[in-house]
Amino acid sequence: MAHLSHRGFLISVFVRRSRGTWEVMTTIYVPDGLVHELGDQVIMDVDESPTNHIEHVRAEAGERARKYVDDLITARAATPSPAN
Repeated sequence: MAHLSHRGFLISVFVRRSRGTWEVMTTIYVPDGLVHELGDQVIMDVDESPTNHIEHVRAEAGERARKYVDDLITARAATPSPAN
């Protein structure tokens, strides 16, 4: 299992080989300050890849997770916050 951090979000990538393909499960955890708004986990993604290189599979999953976090932050910045 690999752990990454991107823009304050912890990313966990679990990879295993099953029936000739890699099964990848990526989980993105929200920083404590945003849990009330987004919940404690943002995404759980399962993907399969036919490559034999675990480094490639792990890097690809990390890139998808980083893009998801970037898109989430962009969407939050574009949404006006409610007036108190």
